[in-house]
Amino acid sequence: MEKIAKAWAEEMRRGHTKLAVLTILSKESLTGYDIMKEIEESTLGFWRLTAGGVYPILRKLEEKGYIKGTWKPKGARKRKIYEITDEGKQLLKTALQKQQQIAKTMDGLIHEYARDILDTKLSYNLYPLPLDFFSIAEYLKGKSIEERISLLKKTRDQMLILIKRIDERLEQMAADEIEQ
Repeated sequence: MEKIAKAWAEEMRRGHTKLAVLTILSKESLTGYDIMKEIEESTLGFWRLTAGGVYPILRKLEEKGYIKGTWKPKGARKRKIYEITDEGKQLLKTALQKQQQIAKTMDGLIHEYARDILDTKLSYNLYPLPLDFFSIAEYLKGKSIEERISLLKKTRDQMLILIKRIDERLEQMAADEIEQ
């Protein structure tokens, strides 16, 4: 089961990387390295891409015509600068709409699970922050470092409470299964 869950997580990460790359390139043209740096900074270090993770995705997005790479001098070396194409902008718009639908649905499922299965009385606005990194980064923009730290700590604490409740429910379910 662990291998399957790990493979699913990797698939999701690749999908989110494509979305992150297109989002960043919709704002400005950048090198692959700068894209990795921007993702890390905008997710407050939660998400660190490697060259082995981002460059294959850049190649595929370029092959499909969603981005265009151009070699340009940058300092003493040439660097490939990527920019989003019109087709990439259309894809990004559609993908972001789908991502919002998924995030909203998953948020509802998590709250329903907590309420019904874990027998909790959690309010719908359980977390001070949205639960996906893109929304978190956008939400935190313009806030002071103290506000960012406070919001992240509150969200973490609420998530830890929910994880504890989930673990307790899983233990109870396992015990119930053994009794049967």
